Amino acid sequence: MEELKIRASKVHISLGMNKIQLFAYQQRNGGFYSAQKLELIQQEPNNCLSPFLTINSQEAQILIDDLWDCGLRPSEGSGSTGSFAAQQRHLDDMRRLVFKDFSDSQMRLK
Repeated sequence: MEELKIRASKVHISLGMNKIQLFAYQQRNGGFYSAQKLELIQQEPNNCLSPFLTINSQEAQILIDDLWDCGLRPSEGSGSTGSFAAQQRHLDDMRRLVFKDFSDSQMRLK
């Protein structure tokens, strides 16, 4: 069976509103199949939820790349942005420790 393809596309709508459209499709047995609108059904809060969609890592990467092309970026504190911020804080801490120890030892030598 062919893999389900998930793609994202940015739509420029009048009045300055931007939206992202998601498409899912699959080619199999000589036919072309597309996903239709997602339907929400009421459930009891305690019921386990089942995923409405499962995709493999390669398709997830394509979707992330499409969303990046649409102008979306990770929120602060996650992804490479969050990792960079954590590294910066660590470097700042190391500088404080090194320069504090250095200045303390210079004062003791005098």
